[in-house]
Amino acid sequence: MTQSIPAQSKATSDKVARHQRLLELIEAEDAANGEVGCGRDLGKRLSEYFSTRGVALDEEKLKSLLREHLGHILMEPDFDSIATQIQRRLESLVVQSLDSSSSSASLLDSTNITEHIPINELRELFQSQIVDLCSEDTLEQLIRLSHQIIHKAVLQPRHTWAKPIWVLRGETQIYIVQETGIEAAIAKVKTQHPQETGKLEVLTVGGVLAPDRVISLDIALL
Repeated sequence: MTQSIPAQSKATSDKVARHQRLLELIEAEDAANGEVGCGRDLGKRLSEYFSTRGVALDEEKLKSLLREHLGHILMEPDFDSIATQIQRRLESLVVQSLDSSSSSASLLDSTNITEHIPINELRELFQSQIVDLCSEDTLEQLIRLSHQIIHKAVLQPRHTWAKPIWVLRGETQIYIVQETGIEAAIAKVKTQHPQETGKLEVLTVGGVLAPDRVISLDIALL
């Protein structure tokens, strides 16, 4: 004889299944975003997890600090990416602080931290915004993770600088060519204009030109 499952027991089972599915979705989202330590079964603290989604740094202040120190080598897409990654790390660290069983020591390498921004300036920026949201230990982790994120951005910028224009003068011609350096510019001139065998003098450098073009001007016509 088949026994029917009580309605209350089935409802409880469905609730547990939905809760587990929700946690799996959270974990998948955080993993896709590169976040650390999220998606655990926080039980009654699930509402605390969602509250961290509103924890936010002032991106404009952060990007202003980045521009001040790295504006000569990075551009706005880099600053946007850095700010987004640091924000995600902050959320992850706050969630980890809710889980007493979590060990954060393995997240960070205590050596070889390259500081492109003075640590005191970064600490002051973060302290002024999240001092009430996390412990001193969490703050230090965020600072060190931020240094790693910034260093990676410096090594792998999201943009590439345009090659400069070189204006070179030969005996009878002036050449305008876009290349990374003077040797590459001269090589390109002599490849496209093999009749030019003499020395080339640099008249000026800078600006933008269509790729892979060498413009040749007759000096006699200038």
